[in-house]
Amino acid sequence: MVTRMAGSFGDSQILDYVVRMVVPMRREFGRQLDVQQFMRDRDYAQKLIDEALTSRDARLVEYARYVGQRLLSARVAAAPPPGPKGGEPTAPAAPPAAEPTKPEGQTLEEELRNLVMDKYRRGLR
Repeated sequence: MVTRMAGSFGDSQILDYVVRMVVPMRREFGRQLDVQQFMRDRDYAQKLIDEALTSRDARLVEYARYVGQRLLSARVAAAPPPGPKGGEPTAPAAPPAAEPTKPEGQTLEEELRNLVMDKYRRGLR
């Protein structure tokens, strides 16, 4: 069954993260990620997200979480994950690490673009 998942706002951002997942998926799992099929086929996307969440690469796991939350959870009512013994609540998660401060008004996209450009400039000789 093929169903269109992404609809309007945020498609380009989701697509950006899916494209970022292509190389790490190929490196770690030997898996060729078809971006077009990923964006159309819910079952295919869920299978790849589940696989990416088992990765040793922290960035791939982060991308998979982001895409899974944005692409799949909006269409599916999210049930709380079961506890360790089939329903017992889990311990509260540790608070997230403090994020580096960024200039006021800077979006995530601008921040990521600046990181890429900094990496590019450092690589220039």
